Amino acid sequence: MYEYGCLDCARQFERLLPMNAADQHIVIVCPFCQSTHVQRRLSLFAAHSRGETSAPAAAATTSGGGCSCSSCGCGSRS
Repeated sequence: MYEYGCLDCARQFERLLPMNAADQHIVIVCPFCQSTHVQRRLSLFAAHSRGETSAPAAAATTSGGGCSCSSCGCGSRS
């Protein structure tokens, strides 16, 4: 799933394409104004969990090896 923004009508839309779509030179058309003047946008995804902590975060704190720079000061090591 890729997100696109139309540079003519300024609307955003999504297209489901194979991962090798860039290699195939597929022309993307805005579904609102039919313009081909579109730009692929950076897509962000959301992950939801049912508990207060997610499994990867809990595993990182109990394994002793994983931490974020804010919690263990990775940037301050010499």
